[in-house]
Amino acid sequence: MSAEGMPQEEPSFLAGPLGWTTRLITRNPLPVLACGVALAVLALALSANRLGFRTSRLDLLNPDCGYNRLWIEYINEFGDEDDVVVVVEGADRDHVVPVLEELSAALTRQNHFFHAVLHEVDLSKIRAKGLHYLPPEQLLQIERLVAQTEPIVAGDWARLNLGNMANDLCRQLEATGTPQSAAARSAAEAELGRLSESLHGAFREDRYRSPWPGMPCSVATISELSDEYLLTNEGRLGFVLLRLVKDDKDSFIQGSEALDALRRLVDRVAAYHPETAVGLTGLPVLENDEMRSSQTSMLEASLLSLLGVACLFIAGFGGIRHPVMTVLALLIAMAWSFGFITLAVGHLNILSMAFGVILIGLGVDFGVHYVARYLQLRSHIHRSDEALVQAARSVGPGVCTGAITTAVAFLTAALTKFTGVAELGIIAGGGIVLCLVAAMTILPAMIQLSDQRRVRQPLPAPLDIDAALRPLLGRPGWVLGGALAGTVALSLGIQHLWYDHNLLNLQPEGLESVELERKLLSEADQSVWFALSIAESRDELLKRKERFLGLDSIERVEEIASLLPADQAEKAPIIERIYRRLSVLPERAPDIPVDPPADLGRVLARAQATVAGGPQSPRIERNLEQIRHALRQTPVGECYRRLSDYQQRLAGDLLSRLHTLRAIANPEPPQLTDLPEGLVTRFVGQDGRYLLKIYAKGDIWDMAAMERFVHDVRRVDPRATGNPLQTYEASRQMKQSYEQAAWYALAATLVALYIDFRSLRYTLLAMVPLGLGMLQMFGTLGWLNIPLNPANMIVLPLILGIGIDDGVHVVHDFRRQRGRYRMSPSTASAVLITSLTTMVGFGSLMVASHRGLQSLGRVLTIGVSWCLITSLVVLPAILSWMTRHLEEGDAGEDAFAQRETGSRIYRRDGGANPPCQPQWPPLKDSSSQAKSPSR
Repeated sequence: MSAEGMPQEEPSFLAGPLGWTTRLITRNPLPVLACGVALAVLALALSANRLGFRTSRLDLLNPDCGYNRLWIEYINEFGDEDDVVVVVEGADRDHVVPVLEELSAALTRQNHFFHAVLHEVDLSKIRAKGLHYLPPEQLLQIERLVAQTEPIVAGDWARLNLGNMANDLCRQLEATGTPQSAAARSAAEAELGRLSESLHGAFREDRYRSPWPGMPCSVATISELSDEYLLTNEGRLGFVLLRLVKDDKDSFIQGSEALDALRRLVDRVAAYHPETAVGLTGLPVLENDEMRSSQTSMLEASLLSLLGVACLFIAGFGGIRHPVMTVLALLIAMAWSFGFITLAVGHLNILSMAFGVILIGLGVDFGVHYVARYLQLRSHIHRSDEALVQAARSVGPGVCTGAITTAVAFLTAALTKFTGVAELGIIAGGGIVLCLVAAMTILPAMIQLSDQRRVRQPLPAPLDIDAALRPLLGRPGWVLGGALAGTVALSLGIQHLWYDHNLLNLQPEGLESVELERKLLSEADQSVWFALSIAESRDELLKRKERFLGLDSIERVEEIASLLPADQAEKAPIIERIYRRLSVLPERAPDIPVDPPADLGRVLARAQATVAGGPQSPRIERNLEQIRHALRQTPVGECYRRLSDYQQRLAGDLLSRLHTLRAIANPEPPQLTDLPEGLVTRFVGQDGRYLLKIYAKGDIWDMAAMERFVHDVRRVDPRATGNPLQTYEASRQMKQSYEQAAWYALAATLVALYIDFRSLRYTLLAMVPLGLGMLQMFGTLGWLNIPLNPANMIVLPLILGIGIDDGVHVVHDFRRQRGRYRMSPSTASAVLITSLTTMVGFGSLMVASHRGLQSLGRVLTIGVSWCLITSLVVLPAILSWMTRHLEEGDAGEDAFAQRETGSRIYRRDGGANPPCQPQWPPLKDSSSQAKSPSR
């Protein structure tokens, strides 16, 4: 800019090459178009055969990161399959269990879709080896009991005669003088106490109480073990876990066929059990539902955006032919992009599948600016080829700069550590470049073929919004003051801006898998997500389990290492001896002879006298006295009946206990093969390492709770992994990667702008729409309580590209004018149309069912709106204020057209004005320009 503040006419170094290239294209439009279409067909064929799809979230992560290496280690050991969870809800256990059984049986039969089906833990083999789970002390106690009763089961059932039992106890009580006799007396006293309690209950309360010792409660617990169903919430919620057989097809939505079959099966079973509710959740279901929803939403949004963009073109350009050609050029560029993706990356992932909407929203802008300038020039230039060349020379540099800066904004994402963001940056950046190539080659070729013979047919005029903007530019000071005040007010909302890490909030409303996940969290306080800790040995895992359970953020842990008992070397000989002694047991006890009541009374009196002085003697003496009294008061016949009944029950009780012991006395130690295969594969790795699943307390999807959970888990095991840890790290890394990509893009864009303008002042002016637009966007999001999230963070490079692209065209327009700045009609209409097409392209996502895509469309529409206002109002006001002291000069397309075409000016009706009678004033020659005031 000169000292007077007047813009200098500094043609871009790109103007010459672009003009020469366009002239070559207009001379050979058909071969150029044929080559473009052939390349598009070739690219589509290549992508159809070689383009892959990666649907796992793991594919978004950088495998070189430490936490990803731990995840990969887990996958190599335990496989990369997550459980599908079938949730059955009923009034009680009796309603839930039959449905679990039916579902499990049906799923097992469809082994081509499902495997590792688990709805219960079969403990029958473990139950047969139950004694291995008792400590050695209890095993020795059981062995003593078995040894004492061995003569009885061998045939000497008379030992269970009450008189014989009482006499034997009396002899033990009378033994004195040695430590062994003292121990025997103490044991006899305890046994007499149990016998007296039992007899007292039989005679006084007509109720049998077992007097037999040495049966720890753990024995009864083990012997009563039944198959454990996967139930919670007091039996009202039941689960069937299963894994999907991997789909051989390279489909973007893996597992869809299996999940469709599963849903049909679930619906069929639920129809037979209307009293229960059956649904699906689990990470594979959540991911599949998200993929289906996002794919459908993307397709709908792409079609809607194409339709909306076409309608905007028609309305903005006042015709149909040129908008259609612009869209066709964009479609050819998108076809090229598929080939580029196949060669450069080789696959699409969850994030990069959005490239289509990105290209529709951004790539079409280049064609809009080109067509707008071309139509404006055709009002003065008769021949279409000349108009195309001059359009390329005038608007081409700005288009190229805008495209390059936008592409750089995406390509710098490749420098980030988050693989998903890096791949999206490469794909979107390359696609933007291809859209530029199509706009500068395919589009002029189509326009030349269409318009070269329409010399007398009037062309549509682009929408002229210059008249609406002119009053604002007349008072630039007021406009800038209002813009500054509004921006400050909006920016105060940034303090309310927040980031939502909860992935459930991105899913469609009412999605069954999401609702069930929330239900499990709210009603059963458990999630299908858990952390994973891998231990080398059983002892290491059990020690780690104890530490985990001591943390406040841990709800529970799951493992199967404790199902394999320790100390087998010490316990095995004891169990072997017990098993041999119990190898032969009768099914029923024979009849035991009954002593006369009087004889039994005398024996009990002897026992009453012998036990005196012991620690339990008062209670025993009282019981024996009451029993003797009952014997005297009860008729003899009734006494015989009661005594006989008691002795037979006593023998049956002993025999039942011995049968119970034999049922759990298998001498072989428990092994992993004794457990269900579906359970073992989930907890034991290929190399024999053990897995511990750690479940969080509270809502794992809440970032604060997840952060606390991750911190606590890593305190115990720094090498822990699992979906919560992966999501925590991935969410943080994705956010950081988008922020880094934005800073990288900003730096690269500044360099690209400086190369184009060769002026720091012009570079900073071109950045004004971006800077103000971003500030206004974030402030608006804060005031409206619209959070940033992993889905809409992509707006950072998008807004950067859009804002700079608008600023570049306005600054280029400024440099082409003399005098006080007034925005050219074609530039104003092009900026408006490109911004509106971008808003339509991305705003169409707001109708998507996927809430993540909704938020992306909402945030981007807000950002583009502010960039548009800044580009059309604020930046022109700044430029107008900078040149406020200058007179109105040559501004607009007419003056530029005359400068570029020299002496021959064409009328819109197709006729040519002679050089001596120009319709517009001729351009000054170089000598007169040299004398003109500095620009």
